[in-house]
Amino acid sequence: MKSLNHSEKSSVLTCLSLAAMALPGLMQDATAGRIEESYNADFQYGNYSESNQRINVDIFEGALSTPLGKTMTASVNLVRDTITGASPVYNQKNANGTIKQILSGASPTSQCGASICEQRDAISSGLTYFFDAASINVGGGFSQEHDYTSRYFNTNLSLDLNKKLTTLNYGASVAFDEVEPSPSPWNANPIGFKRSKTSQQYLLGLSQIIDKDSVLQSNMTFAYSTGYLSDPYKVVAFYDANAPLLFGGTLYANMLKPDKRPEEKFQWAWLTQYVRHFGQFNDAALHVDYRFNTDDWGINAHTAEVSWHQPIGNGWQLIPRLRYYSQDQADFYQAVGNNLQATTYSSDYRLAGFGAISGGIKLAKEISDIKPLSQLKFQAGVEYYDHSADYQLGGNNTGSFADFSYYLVTASFNLKF
Repeated sequence: MKSLNHSEKSSVLTCLSLAAMALPGLMQDATAGRIEESYNADFQYGNYSESNQRINVDIFEGALSTPLGKTMTASVNLVRDTITGASPVYNQKNANGTIKQILSGASPTSQCGASICEQRDAISSGLTYFFDAASINVGGGFSQEHDYTSRYFNTNLSLDLNKKLTTLNYGASVAFDEVEPSPSPWNANPIGFKRSKTSQQYLLGLSQIIDKDSVLQSNMTFAYSTGYLSDPYKVVAFYDANAPLLFGGTLYANMLKPDKRPEEKFQWAWLTQYVRHFGQFNDAALHVDYRFNTDDWGINAHTAEVSWHQPIGNGWQLIPRLRYYSQDQADFYQAVGNNLQATTYSSDYRLAGFGAISGGIKLAKEISDIKPLSQLKFQAGVEYYDHSADYQLGGNNTGSFADFSYYLVTASFNLKF
């Protein structure tokens, strides 16, 4: 059975994370000099469902943190996600010149009746030590599925300055991944095909309390990946530009070549968030985020997000949000191939130029002083995402063959005791 490769799976799971581009474990909740003295237990469920019966993901996550004395906390996080459905393998040019995506077909060996039927299990843990005006965290994690294994280690340092009105943050993470894909009818991956990659990421951040009603936070991240960065389950269809298409639009010469990307990638990202409190609106808060990231594959991306956190009485809170994303295509991206001499090429829609608009709403309820608990909090939310070439900044004439949408539904609860 075919597995969803790690890069595609990560793009799904990070819908549940504020740090969508961070390596696992780089971003932590520890804040300098502010120890959490209660026990915390968190549980979350999410369902991600793409249009046209493509990928469907169920995510189950549990986390526990506990104080160790008055200066340390320990945490552990468990995740299980199951993925079913079909994903784009390559793009086909029809006889009239239009392009369409070819999805992975149903696998006769799959017990769930889909070409992708996979489960991933992950565990991570961390230990944080708090000083009067600083904190340091060390941690690591392990993730495994039948064809992919990832191990990572991370450390984070926070330092309070200016009477704790200013906080400096530093983070570093390194991940060691191995992929051993199942044999694929598209790529003819041989048994024993095994590759590895190493990723490292560094974060520099600043949080500043501007006044009693507003906070500004800004982070820069630098990442470097090396090794096998291609997708073993994707191929590129090559065409002879000087020859006609035959057989009603089937491939001319039937030339399919495995996805082949550079073996190095450097990324830089800048994220800034502004939070403004409005006491006159029942202690509501406005969150405005902007993120720019670029890499040496030629992708420049912009993300803008705004959300409104509105208490509505008796412990209830309503949080609507709106997000826009746009990226340029990678230098080596080709919807269909036309140069057999190229050394790198990919028709993966995630490397194309496109834009996306998403919006959602979350409802939260907080209940305090329920003995033996000190707090109980429930959250439920829904998000709709629309991916389209037409939404890209500056316009895009590649066509709508890769357009799709998805729904993301989440529910969680947090216990403090």
